[in-house]
Amino acid sequence: MGYKVSEFHISNNSIDNILPDLKKLDFVFLALHGVFGEDGSIQTILDHNDIAYNGSQSNSSKNCFDKNLTKAIAKNNNILTPHFMLVNKRNFDINDYNFKKSVIKPNKQGSSVGFSIIDNQNEIASALDSALDYDTCALIEEYIEGREITVSILGNEALPIIEIEPNYGVYDYKAKYTKGASNYICPAIMPESISDSIKDIALKTHQLLNCEIYSRVDFRLDDNNECWLLEINTLPGMTETSLFPMAAKAVGLSFEDLIDKIIKLSLEK
Repeated sequence: MGYKVSEFHISNNSIDNILPDLKKLDFVFLALHGVFGEDGSIQTILDHNDIAYNGSQSNSSKNCFDKNLTKAIAKNNNILTPHFMLVNKRNFDINDYNFKKSVIKPNKQGSSVGFSIIDNQNEIASALDSALDYDTCALIEEYIEGREITVSILGNEALPIIEIEPNYGVYDYKAKYTKGASNYICPAIMPESISDSIKDIALKTHQLLNCEIYSRVDFRLDDNNECWLLEINTLPGMTETSLFPMAAKAVGLSFEDLIDKIIKLSLEK
């Protein structure tokens, strides 16, 4: 690739100190997760300082980080998404809860932090407390029985679908980041017509949220082969063992070639 690379560990508290150094660079490759990284904050700062970076712009990143907004946009555009409700400690009424099984998570957070799956109303309070430790609002979402799948978007193309099989049933933080805790099938085994349909929905979601360059769209696939949108990630994991590079490898893109392509597409936008 021929790039001269400098590595920075950026946080909300450190950005002012390293901004002069960032301004000297031709390009900043973001590989951040969670608040400040995926929520449009760092992108806004880079925009204001005319610093080029990878992926979607600040408004798109901000909107995609808001799971409630993402799902509302999907629903309004006839994309299936599990029934959901946005709550905080003040406005939650147990009488509004009518799910047999649900996922409770922070509305604006990443990496399954504060995530719970419950099938008993007695567990709601503790699950909400866990989610609200990381955000002011929690998303309560109907749990969809079925397969965990994800679709990576690169440019205007959907890469092969990956099926995720956590070894102990729940794809949570531990299952994502512990080596050997999950198995991955790429490409996922399913009829081509279903695969094509899911890829189309993923690309439509990417475009509806005004994402650019790349993203990863997460779904549940039920027993009737209906896919249900969970969320979209504008800065998917980019380590050599992450899902996005895995999908790229399935179409012949090495990790180095993938990074190179993301940089080139980002500079062209």
